[in-house]
Amino acid sequence: MLELIIVILITGILSFMAIGRLNDIGEVNAHGFAEQIASTLRFAQEAAVAQRRLLYVNVNASTGVVNACLDSSNACAQPLAAPGGFLPGGGSLSVQAPGGVALSTNAAQFSFDGLGQPSTSTQIQIHATASDGQQFTVTVEPTSGYVRRS
Repeated sequence: MLELIIVILITGILSFMAIGRLNDIGEVNAHGFAEQIASTLRFAQEAAVAQRRLLYVNVNASTGVVNACLDSSNACAQPLAAPGGFLPGGGSLSVQAPGGVALSTNAAQFSFDGLGQPSTSTQIQIHATASDGQQFTVTVEPTSGYVRRS
């Protein structure tokens, strides 16, 4: 009988911990958002090389939006079209932070040139932070334009 009570007690403790972990989806949302940002930046870089032109990336931390544009305006009057498979029916290449995820960056706007190199000489970092403080970072290297997620 004592063994049965101990097993029930341990099962209760484990299930309580699992339910608490399942209810915290903020970290999962932040991780997914960081992956979307990295994909958007990689596609914008590849499009700049393919079209041999400047493509601009706007990071709006207050609205939580990252978008790729053909123009340098912060309003993104000419958004870069997403490939058909990226978004249902195409659309503009833009990602929005889900609820509970904060966006921050050290470069509100930068561009990729026809060689895929970013316009800044410093490393660009874009952070997606979950409500529990867990942070996921997308980095664009200054010389090569290599986009990585950490």
